[in-house]
Amino acid sequence: MSSTDQYDDALTSPETSTSWLISHLLVAEDTQLLPYCQNQLTGLRVHVRALFEAAVQNRPPSAAIVDAVNGNMQKISSAPALCFNESQGFFRQHTHPVTQLVEHAMALIADDAAGLLAGDDADLLAQCQSEPCDRFYLRTHARRRWCSTRCGDRARAARAHARKYHQPEGN
Repeated sequence: MSSTDQYDDALTSPETSTSWLISHLLVAEDTQLLPYCQNQLTGLRVHVRALFEAAVQNRPPSAAIVDAVNGNMQKISSAPALCFNESQGFFRQHTHPVTQLVEHAMALIADDAAGLLAGDDADLLAQCQSEPCDRFYLRTHARRRWCSTRCGDRARAARAHARKYHQPEGN
Protein backbone atom coordinates (compact mmCIF):
# COMPACT_ATOMS: atom_id res chain seq x y z
CA MET A 1 0.00 0.00 0.00
CA SER A 2 1.51 3.36 -0.98
CA SER A 3 1.59 6.36 1.33
CA THR A 4 -1.09 8.04 -0.78
CA ASP A 5 -3.44 5.17 0.13
CA GLN A 6 -2.97 5.85 3.85
CA TYR A 7 -4.85 9.15 4.09
CA ASP A 8 -6.75 11.59 1.97
CA ASP A 9 -5.14 14.77 0.66
CA ALA A 10 -7.88 17.31 0.08
CA LEU A 11 -5.61 19.60 -1.97
CA THR A 12 -4.47 17.32 -4.81
CA SER A 13 -6.14 19.27 -7.62
CA PRO A 14 -7.89 22.59 -8.23
CA GLU A 15 -11.23 20.77 -7.93
CA THR A 16 -10.49 19.04 -4.62
CA SER A 17 -8.92 22.23 -3.26
CA THR A 18 -12.03 24.18 -4.25
CA SER A 19 -14.22 21.61 -2.49
CA TRP A 20 -12.09 21.82 0.66
CA LEU A 21 -12.25 25.62 0.73
CA ILE A 22 -16.02 25.57 0.19
CA SER A 23 -16.57 22.92 2.89
CA HIS A 24 -14.62 25.08 5.35
CA LEU A 25 -16.65 28.16 4.38
CA LEU A 26 -13.55 29.99 3.14
CA VAL A 27 -14.88 30.75 -0.37
CA ALA A 28 -18.28 31.01 -2.01
CA GLU A 29 -19.90 27.87 -3.41
CA ASP A 30 -19.56 29.06 -7.01
CA THR A 31 -15.76 29.44 -6.75
CA GLN A 32 -13.55 27.61 -9.26
CA LEU A 33 -9.83 27.49 -8.46
CA LEU A 34 -7.18 27.52 -11.14
CA PRO A 35 -4.03 25.37 -10.87
CA TYR A 36 -2.02 28.46 -9.90
CA CYS A 37 -4.35 29.09 -6.95
CA GLN A 38 -4.20 25.45 -5.87
CA ASN A 39 -0.38 25.64 -5.96
CA GLN A 40 -0.47 28.72 -3.73
CA LEU A 41 -2.70 26.91 -1.26
CA THR A 42 -0.49 23.82 -1.10
CA GLY A 43 2.54 26.12 -0.70
CA LEU A 44 0.91 27.69 2.35
CA ARG A 45 0.23 24.21 3.73
CA VAL A 46 3.95 23.38 3.42
CA HIS A 47 4.83 26.56 5.32
CA VAL A 48 2.26 25.99 8.07
CA ARG A 49 3.41 22.37 8.50
CA ALA A 50 7.01 23.60 8.80
CA LEU A 51 5.96 26.01 11.57
CA PHE A 52 3.99 23.30 13.37
CA GLU A 53 6.93 20.90 13.06
CA ALA A 54 9.32 23.49 14.53
CA ALA A 55 6.91 24.10 17.42
CA VAL A 56 6.43 20.39 18.14
CA GLN A 57 10.18 19.76 17.99
CA ASN A 58 10.86 22.84 20.15
CA ARG A 59 13.24 24.41 17.64
CA PRO A 60 13.27 27.80 15.94
CA PRO A 61 11.50 27.97 12.57
CA SER A 62 13.12 29.28 9.44
CA ALA A 63 12.81 33.08 9.18
CA ALA A 64 11.77 32.65 5.54
CA ILE A 65 8.88 30.40 6.56
CA VAL A 66 7.71 32.88 9.20
CA ASP A 67 7.94 35.67 6.61
CA ALA A 68 5.97 33.63 4.07
CA VAL A 69 3.13 32.98 6.53
CA ASN A 70 3.13 36.63 7.63
CA GLY A 71 3.01 37.65 3.98
CA ASN A 72 -0.07 35.52 3.48
CA MET A 73 -1.79 37.10 6.48
CA GLN A 74 -1.07 40.58 5.17
CA LYS A 75 -2.44 40.10 1.65
CA ILE A 76 -5.92 41.23 2.55
CA SER A 77 -7.47 44.02 4.49
CA SER A 78 -9.12 43.02 7.71
CA ALA A 79 -11.55 45.92 7.52
CA PRO A 80 -14.89 45.17 5.84
CA ALA A 81 -15.75 47.43 2.93
CA LEU A 82 -18.65 49.86 3.02
CA CYS A 83 -21.29 48.70 0.53
CA PHE A 84 -24.67 49.96 -0.57
CA ASN A 85 -27.64 48.53 -2.39
CA GLU A 86 -31.17 49.82 -2.58
CA SER A 87 -32.75 46.94 -0.70
CA GLN A 88 -30.32 47.00 2.27
CA GLY A 89 -28.97 50.52 2.23
CA PHE A 90 -25.49 50.88 3.68
CA PHE A 91 -23.82 47.80 5.09
CA ARG A 92 -20.31 46.46 5.61
CA GLN A 93 -18.93 43.19 4.36
CA HIS A 94 -15.69 41.65 3.32
CA THR A 95 -15.50 41.83 -0.45
CA HIS A 96 -12.80 40.27 -2.55
CA PRO A 97 -12.48 40.13 -6.30
CA VAL A 98 -12.40 36.60 -7.69
CA THR A 99 -8.63 36.86 -8.14
CA GLN A 100 -8.21 37.42 -4.40
CA LEU A 101 -10.47 34.63 -3.12
CA VAL A 102 -7.60 32.24 -2.52
CA GLU A 103 -5.46 34.97 -0.99
CA HIS A 104 -8.32 35.76 1.39
CA ALA A 105 -8.71 32.09 2.34
CA MET A 106 -4.95 31.72 2.75
CA ALA A 107 -4.85 34.80 4.98
CA LEU A 108 -7.53 33.29 7.22
CA ILE A 109 -5.71 29.94 7.35
CA ALA A 110 -2.36 31.63 8.09
CA ASP A 111 -4.02 33.77 10.77
CA ASP A 112 -5.52 30.67 12.40
CA ALA A 113 -2.12 28.95 12.36
CA ALA A 114 -0.42 32.00 13.87
CA GLY A 115 -3.14 32.26 16.51
CA LEU A 116 -2.61 28.62 17.44
CA LEU A 117 1.18 28.88 17.61
CA ALA A 118 1.09 32.04 19.71
CA GLY A 119 -1.99 31.14 21.77
CA ASP A 120 -2.81 29.29 24.95
CA ASP A 121 -3.21 25.94 23.16
CA ALA A 122 0.24 25.98 21.50
CA ASP A 123 1.57 23.39 23.96
CA LEU A 124 -1.19 20.98 22.88
CA LEU A 125 0.08 20.86 19.29
CA ALA A 126 1.38 17.40 18.39
CA GLN A 127 2.32 15.47 15.26
CA CYS A 128 0.51 12.25 14.44
CA GLN A 129 2.66 9.24 15.33
CA SER A 130 1.11 6.94 12.74
CA GLU A 131 3.30 6.29 9.71
CA PRO A 132 3.14 7.81 7.08
CA CYS A 133 0.67 10.44 8.34
CA ASP A 134 2.07 13.96 8.36
CA ARG A 135 -0.84 15.71 10.07
CA PHE A 136 -0.84 17.74 13.27
CA TYR A 137 -3.55 17.86 15.91
CA LEU A 138 -4.30 19.29 19.35
CA ARG A 139 -3.48 16.68 21.98
CA THR A 140 -6.40 17.01 24.35
CA HIS A 141 -5.73 13.76 26.22
CA ALA A 142 -2.38 12.63 27.63
CA ARG A 143 -2.59 9.19 25.99
CA ARG A 144 -3.60 10.46 22.55
CA ARG A 145 -0.91 9.86 19.90
CA TRP A 146 -2.80 10.03 16.60
CA CYS A 147 -4.69 12.68 14.63
CA SER A 148 -7.72 10.46 14.01
CA THR A 149 -9.32 7.15 14.86
CA ARG A 150 -8.25 5.90 11.43
CA CYS A 151 -4.57 6.56 12.17
CA GLY A 152 -4.88 5.01 15.64
CA ASP A 153 -6.53 1.90 14.20
CA ARG A 154 -3.79 1.63 11.55
CA ALA A 155 -1.04 1.87 14.20
CA ARG A 156 -2.69 -0.71 16.45
CA ALA A 157 -3.20 -3.08 13.50
CA ALA A 158 0.47 -2.71 12.54
CA ARG A 159 1.56 -3.54 16.11
CA ALA A 160 -0.72 -6.60 16.21
CA HIS A 161 0.60 -7.75 12.83
CA ALA A 162 4.19 -7.33 14.02
CA ARG A 163 3.49 -9.34 17.19
CA LYS A 164 1.80 -12.13 15.26
CA TYR A 165 4.23 -12.47 12.36
CA HIS A 166 7.53 -11.32 13.78
CA GLN A 167 7.80 -13.36 16.95
CA PRO A 168 11.09 -15.19 17.54
CA GLU A 169 11.16 -18.94 16.78
CA GLY A 170 10.02 -21.23 19.60
CA ASN A 171 7.30 -18.95 21.03
